[in-house]
Amino acid sequence: MGTPEFGTVAPCECQERVWGANVGASLRRYSQLGSLERLTFANLEERGRVEHVESASFRSAADAARAFSTDPQGWFVLLGPSGTGKTHLAAAMANQLVENEKAALYVSVPELLDHLRAAFDGENEITPDSIISQIVMAPVLVLDDIGVGTMTNWANEKVDRILSYRFNGRAPTILVTSVDEATLDERIRTRMFDMILSQVHRLESARYAPGLEDSGVPKALYDSMTFGLFTPRGRSASPADQDTLRFSLDACKAFADEPQGWLLLMGGTGTGKTHLSVAIARERIALGESVLFRFVPDLLDHLRRAYAPNSTVSYDTLFEQVKTADLLILDDLGGESSSPWAEEKLYQLIVYRHNNRLPTVITTRLLLDSDSTNSSSGRGRRQTTFTDAIASRLKDQRVVTILPISAPDYRE
Repeated sequence: MGTPEFGTVAPCECQERVWGANVGASLRRYSQLGSLERLTFANLEERGRVEHVESASFRSAADAARAFSTDPQGWFVLLGPSGTGKTHLAAAMANQLVENEKAALYVSVPELLDHLRAAFDGENEITPDSIISQIVMAPVLVLDDIGVGTMTNWANEKVDRILSYRFNGRAPTILVTSVDEATLDERIRTRMFDMILSQVHRLESARYAPGLEDSGVPKALYDSMTFGLFTPRGRSASPADQDTLRFSLDACKAFADEPQGWLLLMGGTGTGKTHLSVAIARERIALGESVLFRFVPDLLDHLRRAYAPNSTVSYDTLFEQVKTADLLILDDLGGESSSPWAEEKLYQLIVYRHNNRLPTVITTRLLLDSDSTNSSSGRGRRQTTFTDAIASRLKDQRVVTILPISAPDYRE
C-alpha cells in the first residue's frame, strides 16, 4: 500500500528470466542475421583488416557505429570497396540492438530482389507487397549490398519504394554499399546522402605501398633499365631524334625526384618509353615510396579474372588498389584488345586519377589525334588513336607533360 507499484502486475524473477529468454530468441529470429550473428563489436578488429582498409577511416566508422547501436536515430550509411569491413560493422550494429532487446531486421538487397521475383509466382502464398510491408515497418532496418548486381528499373523501383517510406517516416536505417555512389539510381542516391537525415561513413582502401616484389616491375627490367643505362644517342638516331631522347630523359629524372602531375611518353616500338618509366619506378622504390607498375593488357586480364568465384582478390579491391595508387605507371596504354568493357574500365581509371591529380606515368604507341597515315586497315587492324574522352584528358597540359619520342627501335 502507498507504493508506486500498488495495483500493478509484476512477474516473479523466474518468469522474468523465461520471458527474457523468449524475447531474445524472438528478436534473433526476427533479425534474419543467421550466420552473421557471429559478427559483433567484441570480435571486431579495432583497426580493421589493415591489408584492406585504411585504419583511421575504419576506427571513425566503428566508433560511430557503436554510438548508433546504442541510440539509433536517422540513417547510418557505410560506403567502401569489398573487404573493408562494412558488413561486419552493419551486422555488429544489428547484433548489439538485439542484445539491447531492440528489434532490427537485416536484409541483403540481392536476396530481397530474388524473393520478390519468386513471390510473383501465382502459387506462392507470400505476395511482393507483403514482403515489402514487413521490411518498411521494421523498427531498425539494415539494407546491405545496395546497388550490387544488375539493378534494373524494376529493382531500383523496389529499393526506392522501401527507402522512400523510411525516409518520409525518418525510420532508423543502416545502409551499406560497395558500388561507386555515382552509379546509384538518382532517387536512391538523393535519399541515402540526405545532409540532414544521414550520417555517411566512407571506408577507404588501405594505402597500397608495394616494394619491388609486388610493385609489378619485372626483376629483369628493374636490373637493366636505369637512368644511367639509358643512352640518349639512340641507335643511329638523327640529331632531332636525340634531342627528343635527351629532353625525355631530363623530364623523367625531374619527375622521379618529385612526382607531380602526369607524364605521357609517346613513341613507336623500342624508343625507350618503358625503359624511362621503369627508371622512374626504381628511383621511387629506392626512396621507399609506393609505386604500382602495370602493363595495360595484363592489367585488364587480371581485372577480368577477379570476377571468377575462385579469385583470391575481389574485382573491387583490385581496381581500387590500381585507381588510388600513390604513383601509377601504365605501360603500353592502347596495346590492349579494344572492347567496350576495356574502354569503360580504362576510362574510369583515367578519369579518377585525372580528377584527383594523382601522379601517373603513361607510355603509349597511340596518337592523341587521328592520323590516316598511321592507320592500318583490313584484317589485323588495331587501334591507332585514343577515344575522345581519354584523349581529352591526356591532352590537358595543366596536368599532363607530353613527351613525344621519335627515334629508331633500340632493340634492332
